[in-house]
Amino acid sequence: MAFASKTRHDPLISIVMPVYNGERYLVDSLASLLTQTLTDWELICVNDGSTDHTPALLDWFCSQDSRIRVVHQHNQGLVPALNAGCAEVTAPLLCRMDCDDIAFPDRLEKQAQFMRRNPTCVVVGGSVLEIDEDGEPLNVACLPQGHTEIVDNLLHRRTGHFHPSTMIRSEAMEAVGGYRQQYEWVEDHDLWLRLAQRGTLANLPDVVLCYRQHASSVCWRHSGQQRERVNQLLREAYAARGREAPSEVLLTHTPPRSPAGPGKWARLAARGGYPRSVAKHLGQLLRSDARWSYKTRMCLEATLRLTVSSMRHWLQQQPVPQKPVFPQWQQRVAQQFTPAEHGPANHAQQAA
Repeated sequence: MAFASKTRHDPLISIVMPVYNGERYLVDSLASLLTQTLTDWELICVNDGSTDHTPALLDWFCSQDSRIRVVHQHNQGLVPALNAGCAEVTAPLLCRMDCDDIAFPDRLEKQAQFMRRNPTCVVVGGSVLEIDEDGEPLNVACLPQGHTEIVDNLLHRRTGHFHPSTMIRSEAMEAVGGYRQQYEWVEDHDLWLRLAQRGTLANLPDVVLCYRQHASSVCWRHSGQQRERVNQLLREAYAARGREAPSEVLLTHTPPRSPAGPGKWARLAARGGYPRSVAKHLGQLLRSDARWSYKTRMCLEATLRLTVSSMRHWLQQQPVPQKPVFPQWQQRVAQQFTPAEHGPANHAQQAA
């Protein structure tokens, strides 16, 4: 995998963002990058054959800020879109971002400082504020901070990094060959294990990203394929380390998951200490056709969890993180953006 040639005017950070039909969330996502405390970056957006107003919106943002570049291509899927973006990278640091997530204002600055202080580190992620589809806060999720613990997580099928929260050394990314198509839907898990053999992995304790949760996310739609592909990449990862994958990490069936939806989101919001989000999702649950026994149990569980989390935050005198908002950018887009000038059809021809 070859990256773009580098010049003396290259930025410190290249942000890679694949986008497919992302117009609903794109403004806040891009605004969160345009308001970063660190400004020495470029953004590479890969429009993967979107059929909504995403292409026009990306082009409009590109016209507003010269640091933004857009690659238009026919729909090929996530892994080819990621690799297409990585091929355009010119900076020594590669930052990942998804079009429905929101970066906290000091995300790039904190991660770049960490990479500068830790030259052996090849990937640094961070904690995330999980938000629902409407952007309401749910819960702060954290992962192990040290290399040994992160790799142990990965080798035991657990999460090592929140993918869109990561910053990666471009040299290491190029050396391992980028993302691999055969591990689509678990491409990040595969990537971390390969990068771990070239340097150390780390996570910041700081919340760096709002991480949007969807009921229709990949982990729900492709759980069977994910299981088999994780089995295969773990066999490969253990073999690369001179070991045989233990039988307990090679699953023969997909473990049961709690169903996505208002009950799950209410539980998360209660754990995180967000009463408005708890009330919102419990209301949706009570209006649903779920069994009343389930509704009653979830209401009691959420109330107990919220009481405990609220008491914890009060004792620690630590306010819960809130999602950044960008009313000025929302207003500016509403006043100036005209999608008719750059319709999706025009970009389909350009991609050809």
